[in-house]
Amino acid sequence: MLVGDQMTLKPAYDPAPLKQRMQEQAKYLKRLLIDLPDHDAITDVFDYVVGAQYGLTKALEFGFVDRVGAWHSTYRSHLPQYADNIAAQKQVNDLWLAGFYFNSGIQRLAACFDRVPKLLGASGKDAGKRMKNVNAGSYVAWEKVYTEINAFKHATEGKAAGRTVSMEDAVQAFEETLNLLTKNEAKLAKAYG
Repeated sequence: MLVGDQMTLKPAYDPAPLKQRMQEQAKYLKRLLIDLPDHDAITDVFDYVVGAQYGLTKALEFGFVDRVGAWHSTYRSHLPQYADNIAAQKQVNDLWLAGFYFNSGIQRLAACFDRVPKLLGASGKDAGKRMKNVNAGSYVAWEKVYTEINAFKHATEGKAAGRTVSMEDAVQAFEETLNLLTKNEAKLAKAYG
């Protein structure tokens, strides 16, 4: 239901535990950033990780709602007003902002799915093979994010019919990213120190 320019949708997930997980993950990320060598390759990849953290945190703050189906029937008609508001530096719809930040976060996680294995010296013809080459742990959610972003990049209609990645998936993918980096901290320190 649309009230003014705001949808009255609520997240299907409980945001409090996800926020808490993101706060805990931020501690690991901060420690890695402090402890790892100041090298351009590490800094550039970690800049993406910090950007993913910011995007997902802001998506939670603005009340991101998982969209398993097609856009709301009135979605398209609001885009011209959002364009005007953005140009005038005025507030836009919170749910649109939440989606913007969510998309930013998962796009950065997808880039890291490709870049982190390279940072770790992985070999393989494609991102999936490189990930498998360096990651004996779980990366199911991270790969799901990577696959969804490829649809954004390559399919004409993107994900207009609905998403397959939820906020829970994205937070889990962020955790899987940090797990791989943490497990390889000594390797990174040696390779880039």
